[in-house]
Amino acid sequence: MKSDFTTLAKMNLVLINSIEPDCDPCKMRLPILQKVKEILGSRIEIFNLDQVEFNAFSKKFKLQSFSSLALLANGKVIWETSAVSSKDDLIQIITTHN
Repeated sequence: MKSDFTTLAKMNLVLINSIEPDCDPCKMRLPILQKVKEILGSRIEIFNLDQVEFNAFSKKFKLQSFSSLALLANGKVIWETSAVSSKDDLIQIITTHN
């Protein structure tokens, strides 16, 4: 992705996840996001960004400073959180906006 977020603006639903080596919640989210992708397939794109990429993304899309997971629809942030959400919660949030 490398700070070129124009592609994201063209996609229908995109879930952006911040991954940091020392972040336990980030590590906990990865298997949950894999299951969400398995279930929803092509209805959602999921991108894992390192801290530098996520900071650039946060500035571009004006996220709250503490957010580490964001859902975009047609280039606009429609949901964001710093919490670790369950697979079922994420699927409900995504399908509500699909």
